[in-house]
Amino acid sequence: MIQLDEATVWEELSGPYGNSKEIPSLILALSNTNKKEVADELIWEYIYHQGSVYENTLATVPHLLKIIRESKDDDFKLDLILSLGTVLIGFDENTSGLDNIFTKKVISQKVQDRIQTAFIDAVKEFRNMVDNSFSQAALLDEISKRYFLIACLVTRKKHREAEMFKTFSENVEYIFVCPTCEEESFLWNEKKVLNAYNKDPVYNHDKIKIEIIPDNANLNLKWLEELIDKIDINSLRPLIPYFKGHLNCHKCGEQENVFAGIMNSF
Repeated sequence: MIQLDEATVWEELSGPYGNSKEIPSLILALSNTNKKEVADELIWEYIYHQGSVYENTLATVPHLLKIIRESKDDDFKLDLILSLGTVLIGFDENTSGLDNIFTKKVISQKVQDRIQTAFIDAVKEFRNMVDNSFSQAALLDEISKRYFLIACLVTRKKHREAEMFKTFSENVEYIFVCPTCEEESFLWNEKKVLNAYNKDPVYNHDKIKIEIIPDNANLNLKWLEELIDKIDINSLRPLIPYFKGHLNCHKCGEQENVFAGIMNSF
């Protein structure tokens, strides 16, 4: 792990504003205060700015895990876990793809290896933290519960599914892309019923409603149903039969699984 006093290394790491010399002071401030506003600044401005990751992302994540371990504030710890779930969507426990993040090519291979090793260890530890937080997560509001679901999916190597729930985090609109012909349909959560339309119903009065046939017997999404039940996500539970169900594409007529079509939009 890159230590906070290795100023030269931090200054060499890429970030949204060029280098990362401000990161050590922010990490130290977060460790000392456990303040949400400091965590938000560090994460959303410096290591995950506008959804992008950087060399400093890999170097910072192990420090955030250390802060979670040492904090006595359960609410703060859980909030940091929710944020890290989003940050880690694009990563897994393998080194595949990590080399591509080191774009500046100014740090030594030895330092790069240290950063990658510490990051991979942190990702593995993150699963234990998430698994130990289920009882707390059940007390969260509905939006936060959906973000806890994202963290769970990341730790279970379902990164594309986590990306889906992040993209459609409001749980209002979903995009279905037909796996056969790639035509879009628009799925709207209307009073806990998922309805499909051939055009975006917000902007098109001549939309045509497409029937979604729910399927409670479909076991393909049992893993998702179990997580939703375990976290007690009431806002997603009514949609499960629709996710497991199917619709006929309004363009090609093929019958497709709803969740598969949503995933095909990525």
